[in-house]
Amino acid sequence: MTGRRDLDGIWTVLASRPPAAGVVTAPTGYRVSAGDLLAGIDSEGRRHLLIPLSAGEAARTDTKGRAVHLARIAEGGLQYLTVFCRLPELHRVFTQFCRELVESIEDAASPAREASAAFDRWRALFSEAEQHDQLSDEALIGLMGELVAVERILGHGAPPDLRFWVGPHSDLHDLRSATHAIEVKATLAREGRIVAISSIDQLQEPEGSDLVLLHLRFDRDPGGLNLTELITRVLAAGAHRPELERRLREVGADPHDLATYGARRFRLTDMRAYDVGGPAFPRLVRSDFAIGDLPPGTLRLSYSIDLTNEPPIPLSDALVDEVLASLAEEVAHAMDS
Repeated sequence: MTGRRDLDGIWTVLASRPPAAGVVTAPTGYRVSAGDLLAGIDSEGRRHLLIPLSAGEAARTDTKGRAVHLARIAEGGLQYLTVFCRLPELHRVFTQFCRELVESIEDAASPAREASAAFDRWRALFSEAEQHDQLSDEALIGLMGELVAVERILGHGAPPDLRFWVGPHSDLHDLRSATHAIEVKATLAREGRIVAISSIDQLQEPEGSDLVLLHLRFDRDPGGLNLTELITRVLAAGAHRPELERRLREVGADPHDLATYGARRFRLTDMRAYDVGGPAFPRLVRSDFAIGDLPPGTLRLSYSIDLTNEPPIPLSDALVDEVLASLAEEVAHAMDS
């Protein structure tokens, strides 16, 4: 059959203009007896494959899994069985599944029944993939560290749309305003303050801005906070839920299935902040090299710094609070102007 399109490409294009509600769709070039198969993106950015149903055709639904669901949906006056992926980190596996599925259902007597059977065949792989792609303790602690900082900044009146929290968007630093940047580092290590720096630019102040490194230490504690409870606190501090959930998805934490992290509880035991541009702070930046940049042939540089001893001297609590308040005020003012 001609006109077949690459599923991943269709989803990528649709994701550039997600709907405010419902599902936006596009033809795939595949067809069953009841009509054209559609690819879709919903308002939460989830990928769908819509299989048209004949009048009276039975279609099994299954919404028990964490990764992929089967559901009925009405679109354009027609009834569809939709298969959709709830975890962005599983898009690759889901695309493989859908490519197999569209080939297998074209000539099937009951496309819905064949889709259900294919779903069962792939269930174990979905389960394995979703377990593999849960946030590691290191990534979870990193996220919780950022959420602690976000909660404090919201407490100083920052906009609820979280525009200042840019880390999930792969920005160089985690929190930003016009003249302040904050890089958040969190750890479970009980001894020392060894901090991994991922690039030559991570400890470089943005032009016209200062840069603070916020170091948080957590301990495992059955009586401590889990991710759901910390998110609840951030929402209580004023965060808009859609913006918060969007950032959670971007870092690989499904906002609709946070219960999987419920048993992983931590207590914040120490938080220190450092002026990265201050005296005796250990760092490498491009200007440290004789040519003003990384030597030719050096593609990437990562390193670790030790903040265990003083100097460098951490900022006082009052000064940290001042920086957070100033960042919040700047972002709020920029939104109003």
